[in-house]
Amino acid sequence: MNNILLDMPWRRLIRVGKPFWTSSKSKVGLAHLVSILVLLAAKAVVAVFINQNAGHFMTAIEQKNLGSFYLYLVLSILAILTTVPIDVFYGFLRTRLALIWRQWLSESLIEKYFIDRAGLAIEDAHEIDNPEQRLTQDVDSFCNASLGLFISILDATINVCTFITVLWVISPTLSITVILYSSLGLVIVSHIGKSLIGLSSQQMKTEADLRAKLAEARGELVKSTGAQPATPAVVQSQYCLSAVISTLMNIMTVNKDIQLFTTAFNLLMPLIPAVIIAPSYFAGEVPFGTITEGVLAFTAVFHGATVLINQFNGISAFAAITNRLGSMIEKLETEEMKTESQVQVITIANR
Repeated sequence: MNNILLDMPWRRLIRVGKPFWTSSKSKVGLAHLVSILVLLAAKAVVAVFINQNAGHFMTAIEQKNLGSFYLYLVLSILAILTTVPIDVFYGFLRTRLALIWRQWLSESLIEKYFIDRAGLAIEDAHEIDNPEQRLTQDVDSFCNASLGLFISILDATINVCTFITVLWVISPTLSITVILYSSLGLVIVSHIGKSLIGLSSQQMKTEADLRAKLAEARGELVKSTGAQPATPAVVQSQYCLSAVISTLMNIMTVNKDIQLFTTAFNLLMPLIPAVIIAPSYFAGEVPFGTITEGVLAFTAVFHGATVLINQFNGISAFAAITNRLGSMIEKLETEEMKTESQVQVITIANR
């Protein structure tokens, strides 16, 4: 995973993402973000309760204790019902914050793009391709991916810190095993998918080029009359389509290799806690419910520790989007500085 973290354009990420959180909308954004974090914490607390309750529930079944069975059944139902509003409002606030951020960022970029014809200047210099996509689709993807990745990683961290203590009480060996197993998976997936950031960036460019050439070809068709041979834009759009398909094929191949590993990796995971705890159960040292509790806690820590594996494709695409938006902002700000410098020169000359 070191590769993808090192390849992440951190400087551009700060340049694109920071202004919103220091703007006039920062209070609204922070209020939403704090609310989301509170809901994540509540979600973790309920998850721990469900995990421990599940252990007691299974022990009641093993011991044929009807009273305890119904008690833990009711508690399980109440805990599950509690998670419903938490999940719903968590998703609602997350989506709303992404939309607020998108509106602010789009308005900011559009203003930079059209002020003093800065956008036309960098287009004429062929420094930025497909600006329309960057101003719309890329902004939307950036805001959603930023929040999605940040919250997913934070949620995973909370789960790991919460459930690792539960797991340690059950078996220190389980705690050490899940960290080592997860770390091994991160290293292997990082090695397999190290080319995905470059491929994701290439895919976005080729897709945008294809749309631009098709729009150009349509314009030529509207202007033409009668039967016309294939125009240059039509021919170029066919080359762009070939580039899109070729890039997607390469991405598909890398994803296939990742999936081959992660499928086996994830399927083997549930067996590990059962194998480690079972000898203690057979020796009469722990009740049957401890196996269930251990498996659930092990799974929670595993999913938290391997969040970067599950988000690998998303992180690769996010890095590519950040590069596209960051490079555009850099060019616009450079052009803006040039314009300001020219205005200053003219003002001094007039004096």
